[in-house]
Formats: sequence, structure tokens, C-alpha cells
Amino acid sequence: MVPSLELLNRSLILSRMAPLIREQLNRLQIESSVDSTNSAVQRMPIEGQHGTAILAEQQKAGRGQRGKHWYSPFARNLYLSLGWRFERSPTELGCLSLLSALSAARALSRAGLEEHGIKWPNDILLHGQKLCGCLVEVQGDSRDSCHAVLGVGINVHMPASEADIAIDQPWTDLESHLTKCSRNSLAALLLEELITHLALFADQGFEPFREDWQQYDLLKGRTVDAVAGTRTLRGMATGIDGNGALLLDTGGEVLILHSAEVSLKPGLSQ
Repeated sequence: MVPSLELLNRSLILSRMAPLIREQLNRLQIESSVDSTNSAVQRMPIEGQHGTAILAEQQKAGRGQRGKHWYSPFARNLYLSLGWRFERSPTELGCLSLLSALSAARALSRAGLEEHGIKWPNDILLHGQKLCGCLVEVQGDSRDSCHAVLGVGINVHMPASEADIAIDQPWTDLESHLTKCSRNSLAALLLEELITHLALFADQGFEPFREDWQQYDLLKGRTVDAVAGTRTLRGMATGIDGNGALLLDTGGEVLILHSAEVSLKPGLSQ
């Protein structure tokens, strides 16, 4: 049975957020349809992006990592982007994609989901199927400040008949594992986690999040293939460093990978 539509409600989302966290949100905007929520935030004047969150019922040109299309049916899933200003250089923000994924994973845990985890750097999987993806885009080239837009897409009530055609990898949705999942409640939880984590990151960097990350790390101790530039590397993932880079033990050395497309070694299922 196809679940009834639950439209996003700004007042309801705000009422379900903790007051001290809600005060750090400068604007919450809900759109019926946009090209992508990240693009919608980026079109705003740069000075108005900090603390601005945009949720959309539908994305017509949603995108994920490396330009991949993100399937975004109307009023079924969660598409959220949050702008944030940092007194840090862009080179210090490479771990924001991990922070976004960790925020989403914690929000899903608070919603009651279990057994999900993060495939470095920012995909949330459940039983080997993709549940959530994140896309972080940084603006500015200042040495001491810049703006970032953090986008999160979570499959909530995915219509299988259409998704099987549109999505080229194993996927799942929240409704398949949690009954009566409210998109408004999940949006409130996600905003709480993102804002709390971003405030801490702005003050202390990524190091305070390493322990939480390890609890969700799906790759640690697994043999993986990592495509970095023109190289394909094979080794055992041994966790992340203090900046969120993947540690890959190739047998002869431990490589530090800041950017790579990682997959499990063929023959080893998640």
C-alpha cells in the first residue's frame, strides 16, 4: 500500500526542535519544487545563507556526489540543505561531508532506526542498500572564512516501481524498516543534529566526532577498492584520521586518502 502524503510543515518542524538549537536557525524555508535544495540556498545573497535551511517536496535536478542524479519524487523523501559560514579556510572543510553523514546517521538513530552505518565518506547504508546521501559544496577562497552548503537526501517513502528504473544501485527507504515515519519529525531531528555538529565543528574541528564516527563506520576492517584519481588501490580500511581522511592499509604502507570512490572488494558483500 502506498502511504498517504505527509506534506512538510514549517511550524510543525520548528515546534519539534529544541529551543536553544532552533535559535541558531536564521531561516527555514519550504518549497514545493526546486531544481535542487543546494542550488536554492546558493542563489541567495551570500550574507543571507548562514543558518538558512531549505526543504523541498520535490527536486527536479537533485544531485549527489560526482554529479550523479538524485531521484526526488514529490512528498516522499527528505531533501534538505543548510547554509553555514565558517571562520576557516576551504582546505579545512574537507571533512564536512563526513559531518553531514554523521548528523544524518544520528538523526536516524534518534528516530528509532538500527543497524545502519556510513560508507566513507558520506553514504548511509542499511543492510548494504543506500538510504541516504550527502553533498557539501563550499563557496569562497578566503584563507580565513568561507561558506558551505550541506545537502542531505533521505529515502523515506520511496515508490519502488519508479525508483527501480531511476536508481542504478541497491537502495532502501525508512518506511521499510520503521512504521509511521514522519518526515516532519525527521526534518526536525536532522536540523538539530546538523546545527549542533556544525557549531561544535566551527569551534573545535573534526576531532571531537571521531569516536561517534567509528560507531557507524561500515568500512573499518573490510577490504576495499579505492579509486583515487587515475589509481585504483586495494587494501584494508582501518578507520579515519583526525581530519576525516580514510586510512587504507595496502600491506606495505598505510595511505591517507582525502578523496576517493570506495567500494567493497568484489565478492565481499556489505
